[in-house]
Amino acid sequence: MWAAKVNLVPGQLISSNDLEIRRVRFETQSHSYLSAEQSITGLIIVRSVLANELIPTMAISQDLAALSKALIVLPVGREYISSVLHSGEKIDLYSVSKEKPFKAKLIGKDLGLLAFNEKGIDFNNLVNLTLIVPIEEVGLLLSNTQEGNFRIVQHIVG
Repeated sequence: MWAAKVNLVPGQLISSNDLEIRRVRFETQSHSYLSAEQSITGLIIVRSVLANELIPTMAISQDLAALSKALIVLPVGREYISSVLHSGEKIDLYSVSKEKPFKAKLIGKDLGLLAFNEKGIDFNNLVNLTLIVPIEEVGLLLSNTQEGNFRIVQHIVG
């Protein structure tokens, strides 16, 4: 299986210097990781892979559209984040007005959640979400964040 020699970041093109072969034996889930029998040099990292980590199949892409994404950090009240939210999930982001009648506006659909600090960042109980956003949607999303009253809708399979 392929493993990362160094930390790999989204948007990075994989070179042979980034990789090492690991011999592992899987009872199940071997399809979730990349076999060293196939070349992955020149492919694009689409989610962070730490040094010494086996490289998951979902962490790479050959689609250059993967490079058309940006990272945006948004502070969200901890009370509006589900306890089952995890990095790597897809979410929809809504802005909610602060005056009655309260109105929700979808400002980001199918955004990737790269990371978030579960402990909070300050005494206001805010949590920074790092979102993966298509480049063409950055302006729209940022222009709708001035009120800072966000709600996260998680995608559930099933």
